[in-house]
Amino acid sequence: MARNPVAALVLAATLSAAPDALLAQASARMQASRQLGDESELTVFVEFGRGEFELRPAEPGQLYRVQLRYDEEAYDPIHQLSGSQLTVGVDGRDGPSRGSSSGELRLALSDRIPMDLDLELGAVRTDIELGGLRLRSLELSTGASETDLRVSTPNPVAMTSVEFEVGAASFEATDLGRLNAETVTLEAGVGEVRLDFGGLQRPETRVSVEMGLGSLEIRIPSDVGIHLTRSTFLVPLDAPGLVREGEADVSPGWEASPVKIYLSVEAAFGRLSVVRGN
Repeated sequence: MARNPVAALVLAATLSAAPDALLAQASARMQASRQLGDESELTVFVEFGRGEFELRPAEPGQLYRVQLRYDEEAYDPIHQLSGSQLTVGVDGRDGPSRGSSSGELRLALSDRIPMDLDLELGAVRTDIELGGLRLRSLELSTGASETDLRVSTPNPVAMTSVEFEVGAASFEATDLGRLNAETVTLEAGVGEVRLDFGGLQRPETRVSVEMGLGSLEIRIPSDVGIHLTRSTFLVPLDAPGLVREGEADVSPGWEASPVKIYLSVEAAFGRLSVVRGN
């Protein structure tokens, strides 16, 4: 692993005093952090198959901080910083997402340098706060999970793309407009999906959604022009205020709006709602 001579690295692993009374498994902990040095960018890969995952901005002066709890009988911890690439998570000895118990991963990342973020999560309860991070791209894949993602403050840099891949899950993302992304794509299997595009400032944002079975709610600020095209089967549209214009559903006067969102939705079974609000 490449090391920065001026950066501090703290790494500790401790074994719990006794196995879990019900699961009879050993719980181990790993903690690591590094101070911000002369890094100009960071690429972050996270692989975590089961348990709880939390992501937050780091404290001032930190490049990152990792806190991991895992079943050491089923998993090996992952923590590697090589150049500008950070990889964290767990690796199942019988496969990346297998194991007999849940764990916990808490990750904090610097808001001072541009980064690309790739999260591969399995059956994980996820709590993500991206506000203020300098994100250039984001990829998030989840399995049978519950995800709550927020962007409390704007992304200071322009993003090329945001990609979500959601399995059988509950997925809610709030204030996605603050990510400052050109394109947002989502592929969802079964579940409930809520996408809130509060904070939109780009003149144009393009959003593409493919969904199997479930409900999809898209919330868009009232001052943003909407252009919606859809290919759906047994999916009624609930979108008060939108009118049919050719092959699209649009908001009145959408072409004159300084901020526009182009929505493309493909869905098989379920419900589609487009809600206006601040």
